[in-house]
Amino acid sequence: MKTFKSTMTAAVLALTLSACEETPKASPAAAPPPAAAPAEAPVEAKTEASALPAFVYTYSPVGKRDPFRSPLEELGPVARDAPERACNEPLCVFDLDQLKLVAVVTGDASPLAMVEDPLGRGHIVRRNTRVGRQGGKVTQILRDSVTVTEVFTGAKGEVISNPVSLQLKADGVKDPAYNLMTGKNWE
Repeated sequence: MKTFKSTMTAAVLALTLSACEETPKASPAAAPPPAAAPAEAPVEAKTEASALPAFVYTYSPVGKRDPFRSPLEELGPVARDAPERACNEPLCVFDLDQLKLVAVVTGDASPLAMVEDPLGRGHIVRRNTRVGRQGGKVTQILRDSVTVTEVFTGAKGEVISNPVSLQLKADGVKDPAYNLMTGKNWE
């Protein structure tokens, strides 16, 4: 099928090019030599060439944007009505007591843990991940817990660090789960 299409395309292209060809002009050997004065022809050619001005382009950057600068820099600072939060990550929307530690993976150089938010979504956390409304950082991940350290500034300017530990739930304790079939909680 491809061969047929390419053959037809080539044929249409050849017919189009043959229809566009001009009729060949008479060869220069068959043309009669000019009988007029040959001295006047070069003078006319020089005057025609000198009559056309040479086009010179000059670039002027006035009024044009610099292509190597960010357009956001030209906008300037953006005024914000709302106060800035400590962090802008998804886990910074919830308080630490609303988060539940679900799983921990240790045994290598970069341990990680999974935290579940009140909406039931799981989030992977590593060291230095921002968690909680106060913008605390995950400082330690152990086999059964994750330590989040929140830093506050006191009234006198002293720095107060508050380590909060999220514990992994023991296997024997059952979490009340929602039964989708009956619409009731398991008991």
